[in-house]
Amino acid sequence: MPTLVVMATTTVGNQPFSRIVESRKTSSWSIGVPVAIVVVIAVALLGYFAAKASQAREQLAMAEQATQQQQQQLTQVQQRLGVLDAELNRVRDPGRTTVILQSAATGKRAKEATAAWGAATWGEQTDAKSWMRLNAYGLAPAPAGKAYQFWFVAASGDAMLAGKLEPSTEGSAFIEGKDLPGVDQGKMALVSLDDENAKTHGQPVFQAQLPKLVPSQHAAPQGQAPATKEATQK
Repeated sequence: MPTLVVMATTTVGNQPFSRIVESRKTSSWSIGVPVAIVVVIAVALLGYFAAKASQAREQLAMAEQATQQQQQQLTQVQQRLGVLDAELNRVRDPGRTTVILQSAATGKRAKEATAAWGAATWGEQTDAKSWMRLNAYGLAPAPAGKAYQFWFVAASGDAMLAGKLEPSTEGSAFIEGKDLPGVDQGKMALVSLDDENAKTHGQPVFQAQLPKLVPSQHAAPQGQAPATKEATQK
């Protein structure tokens, strides 16, 4: 016959032990779940704000880089405006003197000399150097491998290439040379027909002696006393 097993229920106070255990488990879950949710939310918020902070730093870096580029562009524009202003002032400058360049050939050579000639205006830069603008006329086409070159000859005898002339179909040409020796250092201006890569001038096609000038006040070198008005007019 079946055996009847009777199990005794342990009681603590007036409550069975099993109910006390069940009550403790329920209390742990009721506290642990909200804590876990809060931790997850906190971690998520920290990640969100960290991502936002990183994005803000990147945007700030990009903005700073764009500002630097704009500043550089502004500086370049200001420098370019300064150069253009200096160029405009020089173009408006009538110069100190104008000389006529003609053939220096004499005798039989004078009859065979070219009819080309030119007019050169000579002026000063603010850095004590000089510039020269040349208008040339009557130039024949240059032979192959040759070029008309405009030379500035200093009092020391050194020749500086001011530029190459490119005659039009009418035989006229214009050239401007800059950063030439000062007006107190000039001797001669000439145009010669040279090899395209010539380092010095050949026989002049036409030329002119440069007058003796004294630098004006605005072009006096640094550390040198400005010339007086009387000296400038000599």
